[in-house]
Amino acid sequence: MRLAVAALSAAALSAGAGAAWAQDTVKIGALMIDSGPLAAFHQYSVTGLETAVAEINEGGGINGRPVELVSMTYSGTPEAALQTATRLVKNDKVAAITGMIPTAVALAIAGRATALDTIIIDPLSAAGTRCNQNYFRVKASSEMLGASYKAFLKQNPLESWDIIAGDTTSGHDNANSFAEDVQELGGQIGKQLFTPVPNPDFGTYITQLNQQPAKGLLAVVYGTDGVTFAKQQQQFGLLGKYEMVLGNNFAIPAVLPAMGEAAVGVIQNVSYIPQVEGDGPRKFSDAFSKIAGHEPDDVAFDMYTSMLALARAMNKAGTEDASAVSKALEGLVIESPVGPLEMRAEDHQLTRPYIFAEVVAGSPDSGKAVDYKIRTIIPAEDYMPPPSPDCKM
Repeated sequence: MRLAVAALSAAALSAGAGAAWAQDTVKIGALMIDSGPLAAFHQYSVTGLETAVAEINEGGGINGRPVELVSMTYSGTPEAALQTATRLVKNDKVAAITGMIPTAVALAIAGRATALDTIIIDPLSAAGTRCNQNYFRVKASSEMLGASYKAFLKQNPLESWDIIAGDTTSGHDNANSFAEDVQELGGQIGKQLFTPVPNPDFGTYITQLNQQPAKGLLAVVYGTDGVTFAKQQQQFGLLGKYEMVLGNNFAIPAVLPAMGEAAVGVIQNVSYIPQVEGDGPRKFSDAFSKIAGHEPDDVAFDMYTSMLALARAMNKAGTEDASAVSKALEGLVIESPVGPLEMRAEDHQLTRPYIFAEVVAGSPDSGKAVDYKIRTIIPAEDYMPPPSPDCKM
């Protein structure tokens, strides 16, 4: 199914922009997934992109022309992504592609960016190293995620940690990376438990963790499994037996309302929450909420940031030509709600701070059972790994 979203309505074009706009638009393609496990992120992704488009057009568009977002849904497989991206470039004449690009898709599509002669800016995938002159990544990489936890551990040392994680590749990778960092910093690892995915019953694992718990607990339990674990541990008061509970994709914004008070006290690593914009008017959060009727999450923010990066680079280059935009993106600094973000020239990875926020009870006037309170913000220069020497453009 295809959905084309015009950035400005005809009325807005005639009333607000008038003759100042050229007749044509700058088309940006968006690969979107509206079924399967990633469907939960679809609406946040769409609205994040739309929020950016509205802001860009209010600021004069790209090279004097309004932006038009051309969204096309696909199944989420690498094969379907390549076909859809080719259609967007060849038939719809988009100047660049962004959207819902999971890791398997990113690994396949990155290598086609040059052949398609288009910019691909990826706001969703985290794993894997991929280098192409026309491919750029906004989302923090898996290496960045792990490094941010190490930086947090340096600030908040504990002598011992337990770990519970899903029995998946990412679960093992994140758990093992954390364990290595704890030991390098002089701490010890107690229990390291891996659970089936999906898992309707965490009783056995909760019982094991309840027996002589360490000082800290890392929970690498995702999605509905994370909600199940949080709810089931609550009757035993498990999380309260630890001095600190860290979440890795555990108590994230997408599932926090379902967890409710069962997640209170968890410190979750996030790349964006509205609180980072301050207590007054919040530029991105307020604009997103006006369209969506609810606050944005980090996925929406990364989509928004991708569009802003494209617009800034195209205006800097004075053209939508892929080679010129690629050069303009390298080293580009984007002013954002979380501070200045730089697109690193060496590996086309966006540098960004990481936020560690504690789950707390929601304020009476918020309408939320739980919310986040920022514990610390770790700037990019304090944690980001250097570019991989294997990355050659």
